[in-house]
Amino acid sequence: MTADLVAGTALVPVAALTLREVKHRRELPFALLPAIFAAHQFLEVAVWAGLDGDVSAGVAELAMRAYLFIAWPLLPIYVPLAVLMLEPRHARRRVAPFVALGAVVAAYLSYVVLANPVEVVRHPNGLEYDTEVHHPIVWAVLYVIAVIGPALLSGYRSIVAFGVLNLVGLTLVAVFYFQEFASLWCVFAAASSVLILVHMIRRRRLPEQERMHGDLVPA
Repeated sequence: MTADLVAGTALVPVAALTLREVKHRRELPFALLPAIFAAHQFLEVAVWAGLDGDVSAGVAELAMRAYLFIAWPLLPIYVPLAVLMLEPRHARRRVAPFVALGAVVAAYLSYVVLANPVEVVRHPNGLEYDTEVHHPIVWAVLYVIAVIGPALLSGYRSIVAFGVLNLVGLTLVAVFYFQEFASLWCVFAAASSVLILVHMIRRRRLPEQERMHGDLVPA
């Protein structure tokens, strides 16, 4: 709970600074990620509070469903779309398949999150969200490809670094804290979203035509 609260609070100024760098609407979805991650961490604070009896069962249930909706169905479709909108026109074809894959993953996980009971289990290092997922390894692999793949294939080094850092964090959490995977990886992803601010600051150097439309200025 403390890690969630610290991560969420620390990301508030990062989110504000990132959004301040937005000049065109195609940049907004990617720049919103730190704000989404901040809200995500605060939602899990409410889940912890529900386990401690500090908020009502209804509030805790709503926070848990909202937390899982962001973590499971939203990110695999949102992240590839956000990266796609940033890429120059000629580079978007390599990201487009991840958008399609993310839509499939998001559709299935939306059903899992919204139509099935979820049990929250407290562990020493995080929370486990236990629900009914058929063939969980398959869906986990597809999820990782949809979320991490677009960043790794980006033409921007700062976005590639964001993808690499999240892949490293995902691997470490999966190996050492598999049961608390969703809870702990989301803290790691939130912290790594500082690289999104780095990218938005670096975008100041891009030609205006590329920032606005994704068109490279001829040499």
